Amino acid sequence: MRLLRLFLASSVCFVLGAYDCAFAQTPLPSFPLYCQGPLQTGPPAQPTLTPYTWASQGAGAANPAPGQCVWADRGPRPGEMVGGDGNSICDWSGSFSNLGAGQFLEVGVYRDPAVNNCMHLTHYIGIVSPPFSAVPALPPFVRQSIATLSATQIASLRHGIQVMMSRQTTDPTSYRFQANIHGTYDTTTTSQESQAWDQCEHGSFYFFSWHRMYLYFFDRILRTASGDPTLVLPYWNWGDPSQRSLPSAFWQPSDSTNSLYIAPPGRPTALDNGTAQLDAGTVDFSNAFGYTNFESANGSGLSFGGQEASAMQFNFPHGELESQPHDVVHGALGGLMDDPDTAAQDPIFWLHHANIDRLWNRWLQQGGGRQDPLNDSAWMNTTFEFFDEAGHAVDLTGSQIIDTVGELNYRYDDDPTTMAQFHPVQFHPTPVSPRLILKTLATSQAGAARIQLSGEPVSVSVPLPENAVSQLRAFIEHKVENKIILQLNDIQYERARGIYYEIYIDPPKGEKVNFHSPYYVGSLSFFALKPHSMAGHPVAPRSSVFTEYDISKQVRDLSARGAWNPKEMSVILVPRGLVRRNGEPLPLPAGIAGTLGRVTIATQ
Repeated sequence: MRLLRLFLASSVCFVLGAYDCAFAQTPLPSFPLYCQGPLQTGPPAQPTLTPYTWASQGAGAANPAPGQCVWADRGPRPGEMVGGDGNSICDWSGSFSNLGAGQFLEVGVYRDPAVNNCMHLTHYIGIVSPPFSAVPALPPFVRQSIATLSATQIASLRHGIQVMMSRQTTDPTSYRFQANIHGTYDTTTTSQESQAWDQCEHGSFYFFSWHRMYLYFFDRILRTASGDPTLVLPYWNWGDPSQRSLPSAFWQPSDSTNSLYIAPPGRPTALDNGTAQLDAGTVDFSNAFGYTNFESANGSGLSFGGQEASAMQFNFPHGELESQPHDVVHGALGGLMDDPDTAAQDPIFWLHHANIDRLWNRWLQQGGGRQDPLNDSAWMNTTFEFFDEAGHAVDLTGSQIIDTVGELNYRYDDDPTTMAQFHPVQFHPTPVSPRLILKTLATSQAGAARIQLSGEPVSVSVPLPENAVSQLRAFIEHKVENKIILQLNDIQYERARGIYYEIYIDPPKGEKVNFHSPYYVGSLSFFALKPHSMAGHPVAPRSSVFTEYDISKQVRDLSARGAWNPKEMSVILVPRGLVRRNGEPLPLPAGIAGTLGRVTIATQ
């Protein structure tokens, strides 16, 4: 991990913004570096002395003296940034008027062996009082459902967002800078912006870990900006049928006094007046939760967390939970949220992604062999850069964000009280696997016009040649146990415009279908399904964009019902979007939303 840059002592007041810094006669050392002995502000030959030193004994032996810090009285915990460092407890009562007698600050640190055994302060934990125990004295921050937030908490959330929005875009702690880290159409004006913007990870097994890191630092910046040390980023639990409409705090009041409000066309009018909500099919995650493998081979999205691939902003296909419900919720909400280059400009983005992060925990808690890719050195060790509440560039890796309580100091309000512990593993170099090549069985008519997707259902016929029929029969009769895959190939679009498509195979004519139907195989959202150029990666051709769906169960079910057609397979794409409170669909946008080059049936 890189040596963090130093800046003025007043920054401590900024980072611990809830505390009134009434400096004692002896100034605090420059944040974020604290040392045993000299504080290095430049090369080793140019030390700046500071009276703030580390006491030699842990907190269990003695409380820190004024101006001193001690180790928290416990051994190293698995998964810490540097094993054995853990948290530290400091007596800064002479420098912060909010600290009373007998009160101390607990802070998270990690060792920097290159600079005089100094400590980088990585996060503020809170006020503690002796006696000190063997675990952090304060519980972790709790991310709550926004439906449970008090008026005071909502006010703090709005204030923090407003303060961030008031800052210059060039400030890494400003709202616009943070949003642009995900994606942007803005033109960069500094080298820092060029390096930091357009970095979101989509379409690979880095999707979950990158967004967890992104939210973690946004949460810290937001808390500091709000001036409320208890503020925690909430989540939007759209999986709860009573919470599928946009939270009222985001549209009441509907004016510039509410920093959470985005006026049309940044959001659909029906969302902004509380008359629309997400449909049950939009937020369904049962298919993704059925997968027990976190990652899949390069070129396959058939896993909970996505394909093994090199880090890049936009890749494809997407993993199962990223596809549904993550992408589909983005697509249904429309406005800023339906484009990865504008999505984070809408404050609801952060709550949507907090819920996705929460579902990652839920998936793991199901057990049954579900686990993170702890043996994959690329996933564990690839470094991503963000900015903390002080505007410093900071790095994290997958190995540092697995345990949200022990490593990131937060949990969700419905997490089990005892979370599974991270246990270190031996990593071995794991190069990205060769790209999976499927065997094509059948494809829609070659040379036909592109398949246009609009606000009306579309039926695509896939003729089945004799070879495909024989292989499908062998699969149906359990003579082979491979997978039957449906691919939508050569996906092209300009703007999703608040629409997505449910996909069905061979539904009976005239039958009304929904996501509970046995013919349903998944949904197509255009969100982030576009090639993008990043440093070190060539621009992929637009024709290479595809999604895929495992239709093995549906094929066997069709045969069991006597409904399998050995001559062709009909693939039906049904447009969906927002619905009214009573479930009635709202009108869909007119015109062509996107096109497909072909539909393919393949085997894996």
